[in-house]
Amino acid sequence: MPVSRPTTSVVVPYYDAPGQLDLLLTALGRQTALGSFEVVVADDGSGRPPRPPDGLPYSCTVVRQDDRGFRAAAARNLGAASASGDVLLFLDGDVVPTATYVQRMTDAVRRTDDGHGVLVVGRRRHFRRSPTATGSVLALPDDGDGPLPPGIRIDPDPAWLSDGYRRTDNLRQAGDEDFRLVISAVVGSDRRMWDATGGFDASFVGYGGEDWDLGWRSWLSGADWRHVPNAVAWHDGPDAGARAISTADKNAETIRLASTVPLPSARGTGLIHEVPAVAVRYHGPVIDDDAEAADAADAAVIDCVAGLLDRADAGVWFPGLRGRDQLPPLLREDTRVHAGDVPGRVLARAPFTVDIHRPLRLSVPLPAFCAAGDRVVPGWITARHTRSAHRGVRPDVVDAERAGLRAIDAQLSLERRWGGW
Repeated sequence: MPVSRPTTSVVVPYYDAPGQLDLLLTALGRQTALGSFEVVVADDGSGRPPRPPDGLPYSCTVVRQDDRGFRAAAARNLGAASASGDVLLFLDGDVVPTATYVQRMTDAVRRTDDGHGVLVVGRRRHFRRSPTATGSVLALPDDGDGPLPPGIRIDPDPAWLSDGYRRTDNLRQAGDEDFRLVISAVVGSDRRMWDATGGFDASFVGYGGEDWDLGWRSWLSGADWRHVPNAVAWHDGPDAGARAISTADKNAETIRLASTVPLPSARGTGLIHEVPAVAVRYHGPVIDDDAEAADAADAAVIDCVAGLLDRADAGVWFPGLRGRDQLPPLLREDTRVHAGDVPGRVLARAPFTVDIHRPLRLSVPLPAFCAAGDRVVPGWITARHTRSAHRGVRPDVVDAERAGLRAIDAQLSLERRWGGW
């Protein structure tokens, strides 16, 4: 008789903690009201490979990668690549899921799916055991609240996290800034979201940040989000905010995220980054037959691009050009200006894309123009929020005057423009 493919795969990143892993796998063996599921343990280079206990009521496989530092993101990707379920659930190796965890997370993915991908986040609760505790962790309450086993106490949920889920109606009303509410210890997705984002960014090495980066990219990809408060996994010990994490470790996480999440709240202002907040594609004419001198058409393009970049975390790409030597003079000197297409890495992370079809000036800085909403001025400009574009939201069609646009004369004098004459 053929074996049916599991509908859900649980991926567990692991490193040298056999006791915790055995407890997690035992807890998964107590799951109720669920069809078939599988578990993939992704070992991040432990000195001794993990050995799941015999007799588990589900398929459990182990995949391994070399020890090249703390690579939880790469381990999760490795596990997902070996998983066969349509639903992917990620559980950190130091948590204990309750008996309904897998079912509730799987159900939430199914219910939330609107055709654009799904990301769901469970509830990680924190407990501590006294030295004389006699109660079993497996007897902790299923819904996160209720009578506790002897000798075990519960820490309050982190206030910033609870407040965030309350403010967003359990992520139904999430926005750009809410990527921080994605916690990789208890996160899940469907295959559509996973394939659209490529999963975790495996270049993250060390403490933290990879879950927020995945949250950011999944948001921009158009995925619908949900927090599932009754899908509980228990963690032995305090939340990260209550642990002695060094300022150096937190700064390393912040610096790493600053390169991938182009929001002022994540990177501040003032620096130039490889991934900008606004990716501009310039499709208009560029006439530059003499590399040593700009003609009038180049002057209009230079003035247009300078205006777009002023007071903006932005980059400009010229898809029709093959190399920097084809860019108009002066623009070749600016590291924010590029020949060729916008790289996929940028498109996956920039919250806004703008297409320019002729030299123009905006009446407001480019970030303010983008923040005013998705708009098209035919033959002039298209400004889109990346998430809206992926979800098929139609932009407003407006005229140039209403959008606050002015054409730049092809016979522009840069001397008069810059000199204020």
